[in-house]
Amino acid sequence: LAATYTDLVAGTINSPQGWPAWSGSGQPVAGVGCLVNEDYHIHALVSIYKDGVRQGLPDNIGRSGCAYELHTHDVTGTIHIETNVPKKFTLGQLFALWRQPLLASGTAGLPGPIRFYVIDKEVLTPYTGDPGDIELAAHREIVIVSGTPPATLPKYRWPSGI
Repeated sequence: LAATYTDLVAGTINSPQGWPAWSGSGQPVAGVGCLVNEDYHIHALVSIYKDGVRQGLPDNIGRSGCAYELHTHDVTGTIHIETNVPKKFTLGQLFALWRQPLLASGTAGLPGPIRFYVIDKEVLTPYTGDPGDIELAAHREIVIVSGTPPATLPKYRWPSGI
């Protein structure tokens, strides 16, 4: 990880991958339903790299048809997890909602082999299990790498209150 912090802000510019805009029906997807209220509200981060360049996730995944319990607001990769009670969600559920494949042989249109990492409390750990099982935990970053990895991964500073 980088020695210094990079602020994670809505204006963060990423290389656009060109994924299509997301649309939903409001029906439950892979156990992810429509938001009832925000009594439980945490955030995770999904960073996808293609040949060393961070790709922007589509904004508004999970925000049409209804506001789903998992959703994005912008292209930073910040995943909003909002439910009426504490509830665990996984990367597999996010990708099912996004309607993108999540496999070591290819993820979201990017060619394999794909490598997965989890960053918790500034500790980077390779993940070799089923990537769909990775929990979207508070302030956890999940890193997905296709092709050449970045020379150094940024160490993000979360905005206050998030």
